[in-house]
Amino acid sequence: MYRMKNRIFSLCLLLFTAIISSLAQSIVRPKMRDWLVAMPDSVMPLLTKNNRLDFIDFYDARMEAVVTNRMEGKSRMDALTNDFLRINYTRTTDVVMKLLPVNDTTDVLCMVTTVKASVDDSRIAFFNAQWEPLDVASCIHEPSLGDFRSTQQGDSASWAWSKLDIFFRTYQLSTEDTGLKCVLTATNNLSEEDRMAVNPYVRQEPILYRWIDGRFVRNEQ
Repeated sequence: MYRMKNRIFSLCLLLFTAIISSLAQSIVRPKMRDWLVAMPDSVMPLLTKNNRLDFIDFYDARMEAVVTNRMEGKSRMDALTNDFLRINYTRTTDVVMKLLPVNDTTDVLCMVTTVKASVDDSRIAFFNAQWEPLDVASCIHEPSLGDFRSTQQGDSASWAWSKLDIFFRTYQLSTEDTGLKCVLTATNNLSEEDRMAVNPYVRQEPILYRWIDGRFVRNEQ
């Protein structure tokens, strides 16, 4: 009787394991197009749901993915993959999105909005699968202006940094992997003469990040 109970228990355990495994395999990880369709209007207010659906239809048909937005302007989707999206939202604004893995079935969406003017400037945001905003500080330790100081010192260093009173920068998400770059653009706001004088005291290389364990971690350099 004891052996029989043992066999029944083992069979039930195997059956339960098989069912759980089957359910796990049946879970479909949402792709970027699924996120785009489900996106609340509040995230990109100029685009209606029909605009977003048209983006996908045009792109699948290999047509130029251009729609007329709520302000009667043109918005264009330039790239769409399973985990990457780039939209020319307005003539002066680009939006880039990237899906970043948290575990085997769950992603976080990173959105970079860049305003293109005399000096480009980006803002970064993160959302969960329900399109609820996440605390930026929990996903990335953003660089400060001081992180772009070069190692060069001199009498003119203080003068040079006094010229950079506003921290303009751009974020660049990778299409190939989960990397992120932060590039200083504040020097583009200076005259050519001042920029040449300031450049020796400014780090020219971007600050690089990798997505590790659910957050962007700065590369050691």
